[in-house]
Amino acid sequence: MKKCYTLAELAAAIGAEVCGNGERKIIGLSDDGENSPDRLSFMDSLKKARDIPNNVAVVANAQNFPEGYDGMKVTSFRAAMAKLLYIFEPRYEYAPGVSPMAFIAPSAKVHETAFIGPNCTISAGAIIGKNVKLIANVYVGPDAEIGDDSVLEPMAVVQRRTKIGKRCLLHSCAVIGADGFGIIPGGPDGKNVKIPQIGTVIIGDDVEIGACTCVDRATISTTAVKDGAKLAGQVQIGHNCSVGKNCVIANQSGVAGSTTIGDGVVMGARSGLNGHINIARGTQIAGVAIVMKDTKPGQILSGHPAIDHMENYRFRASLRRVPELLKRVKELERKIDDASNA
Repeated sequence: MKKCYTLAELAAAIGAEVCGNGERKIIGLSDDGENSPDRLSFMDSLKKARDIPNNVAVVANAQNFPEGYDGMKVTSFRAAMAKLLYIFEPRYEYAPGVSPMAFIAPSAKVHETAFIGPNCTISAGAIIGKNVKLIANVYVGPDAEIGDDSVLEPMAVVQRRTKIGKRCLLHSCAVIGADGFGIIPGGPDGKNVKIPQIGTVIIGDDVEIGACTCVDRATISTTAVKDGAKLAGQVQIGHNCSVGKNCVIANQSGVAGSTTIGDGVVMGARSGLNGHINIARGTQIAGVAIVMKDTKPGQILSGHPAIDHMENYRFRASLRRVPELLKRVKELERKIDDASNA
């Protein structure tokens, strides 16, 4: 059964200002265009008020809140949306306990408040912290550590000696601590030689790792993903890399080995970083861009190879003129030939 709250209760929970009837009952949230009277509708501009009936309760920033409506005024529209979504759809409400279908090595340490779901494996020497939730089919390797309040969704893999911080979320099929891609090419006539990868991975606190994302262990030392970083699905972080605090890396992006990413870097979908380079704090990289060399703080880059975004924009705009310029050149050549033959 869905939970029901008054507007006043919701406003108190997210730090908002109540408008209109604070005792109005709310059972959920409306998707864009639904506008159900017993659900909250989100309004990011006053233009939307034309499409939302005045019997609907709304959530909007103070400057966008329409007169005469019930609802809540907030200081940050997107932050309020996130808090409300958590209220109406709480996740991972599992009571502490261990499934009889799970395997826990005798030398592993599992906190009594943890939830260990069916078919999970916790290897020798592993440590599972307070309120950790391993949903199902999760593998935790020897001497690995899962920090307090972290959640590992089905089929997540944490390999040997890897450390996961507090309040982390690993989505399904994420693999943390697989061998880095260390290969000595043998050429046409020789055999490829694998370089043993004996390092580890350390994931900071409040990190989210998307589905099917891989963070490879270092050759000798550490691959690091620092506090607050958010990695989407199908992202590849190569061995010996360091991903800074609060970075955001979108789907299908790749980071080659031994690259250092500063704090607050944003990488668009399908972007890539060359190996052994430094990406400075606050760099923004557009989708599909490939960065081949060190960047400066706060740069905005796009293209392949990536360059300053505005420079790249002007270059691409000029390319659209090339067909017309070629026609003009051919016409000039024809006129020159006609004049020389006269």
